[in-house]
Formats: sequence, C-alpha cells, structure tokens
Amino acid sequence: MSDTADWKPAASDEAVLKATGKDWAGWRADLDGWAGELDHATIARRLYEESEDVSGWWAQMITNSWEVMTGHRQPHQRACGNGGKFQASASKMVNASASRVESAFDLPGFADWGPAGVFEKTSGKPGKSVNGRWSEGGRLSVWLTTKSDDKTQLSLSHDNIDDAEACGHWKAEWRDALGRLKTKLESGPK
Repeated sequence: MSDTADWKPAASDEAVLKATGKDWAGWRADLDGWAGELDHATIARRLYEESEDVSGWWAQMITNSWEVMTGHRQPHQRACGNGGKFQASASKMVNASASRVESAFDLPGFADWGPAGVFEKTSGKPGKSVNGRWSEGGRLSVWLTTKSDDKTQLSLSHDNIDDAEACGHWKAEWRDALGRLKTKLESGPK
C-alpha cells in the first residue's frame, strides 16, 4: 500500500464531529475495535444500522476513510468489490448553461479542450449527466448541476483506473482539462 501520511479525509474533523458525534480519531478507535477484516459493505451497513447519528452517506465516508487510515485501501482506490481499481475526479463551476457544458463533450468540440484521447458517449440524461468510455482506459461519468440559467457545477469521475500512479496522472489531466473547458465556454459565444 502507498504511504498515507499526507492523506487527509475529504471531510474535516469539525464536519464529521458535527454530523456524527465523533471526530476522525474517535471513529478510528471505534472501527479499529471491531471492523478488522470485514469487507467495505459490511462495515458501512453496520455503521448505518447501528449508529443513530450516521446517515448512509456518512457511513460510506467513515468506512472509506478508515480503510485508507488503516492501509486496507489506498487513497482514491475504490472498494474491493470494484477489483481494487482507482477513481480520479475533478469538478468545476462554469458560467454556462448545462446544455452548453453537455454539448462540449461531443466531438469535435471535446478535442479542443479534453486530454488526448477519445470520449465515446454511451448514456446520460439531457442536461443532467453524460457517461461513456474513455479510449485511454476506464469510464467517465459527468454530472451537471444547474445553479442558474447560466451557471453549472460540473463533476467528473474517471473510474476503473488500474493503479495509483495512473490515477494521479488522470486527476491532474482532468483538472487541467476542466480549466480549459471553463475558459472556452466563458470566453466563447453564448
């Protein structure tokens, strides 16, 4: 497993304490006492079912974080049910409508801002999501959240990445690409 010394949970100590009644040290001590070699789904289910203050979302967050803290999983690695693959994600607020953001994933426009490779759309909901295959390996899922007529939150997930090194590469590539997309959409014709 990779060194997790610099890794920090996605939620702060204050946020987890406010939402669940325990900080990260408290959850670490609790799960160290019983989670042992249980699989991800069993741990999350038990947290959700047995802890009054833990929603389904927090049960996943706590389980994921504990797995990284204890070396059961590397940062950005998916639960073992996904074959131990990795997930790179990036997001960006764009001053453009959801339909304009969505159409930017079509060819030839994607080639103007995306990383080197071909994105092949396979499914999605108009104005809400775009899913498809990535020629360089894995799948892309893009979620669009309309904030106003001309403002959209874009969240991208690149799944099924083979290893941590490739995950780091793609995380940086997608972050840069979404920056280029933002510039293109905000400076181009409306």
